[in-house]
Amino acid sequence: MQRSTGQERVFDAIGEVVTRKAFDRALAATDLFLRLVKAEGGLVRADDELIAGERVLNRDRDLLPALADSTGMGFCLYLGNKRIATASVLDAGTAPPVGDFAEPALIDAVLRRRDALQTRVDYSGRSYIVVVRPLTPGNDPDAAPIGMIEAFQDEQAFFDNIAATTRATFQREREAMTQRADSMEAIIKFIDDLARRLQLLSLNGNIIAAQAGEHGRAFRVVCRELGGLAEESKLTAAEVRKLITSMGLEEFTSEAEMFEYEDLQLDDLEPEPEPASPAGR
Repeated sequence: MQRSTGQERVFDAIGEVVTRKAFDRALAATDLFLRLVKAEGGLVRADDELIAGERVLNRDRDLLPALADSTGMGFCLYLGNKRIATASVLDAGTAPPVGDFAEPALIDAVLRRRDALQTRVDYSGRSYIVVVRPLTPGNDPDAAPIGMIEAFQDEQAFFDNIAATTRATFQREREAMTQRADSMEAIIKFIDDLARRLQLLSLNGNIIAAQAGEHGRAFRVVCRELGGLAEESKLTAAEVRKLITSMGLEEFTSEAEMFEYEDLQLDDLEPEPEPASPAGR
């Protein structure tokens, strides 16, 4: 479906916010890795091995998977420019193979210029949001990097996950609104039924009172009050319907039947007076 220019701006703005949040998560994930290896005693390189304290991180099966599970991000660990360990979770995407070399852009920015890098990288034809930071021996910021830590997120999978979460949230809200609308509709039906019963009771009472003549006048006063209550009930039902419309809930309700009754005038129920008897009879 073609979107208007205004809609495109809205979607672009949402996309920028979501992407920025993904980069923030990746940055926080790499910072967590650095703090954990510092707690292990810092990093050292021994031949072709990257070691944190007494833990050999080549093809690590403990630290990186635990980080991936806790952060929802994927991780790549590099010794120099060579990938030596990976870990990922379903929503973060598929990790690139161990043994491959880092992308040239990562090598230049992180290993040569010693900068942290936020960028996008293409892995197997899919765009990944990545944050890469240099690893230095003993966490010495002035030392030459001996490797890199990369946190990654499959961009399309990230947006798909957000879309699925949004749909689920919308569905829950829609179900909640339907329940509220059904409750209000039940109230309307109850009020309509009450109005119908009061109206019928008033009409039947007025007929009986009219047949009773003079003796039914007091009863007709009661019946008028019942008729007034019936009218007020119908007005209340109409007001509730207006409230449903103003709240935007009408699409969640089935239109209730409105009971309409013709007002029967009491004068029409008055019995015709009997003709006067001839004098003397």
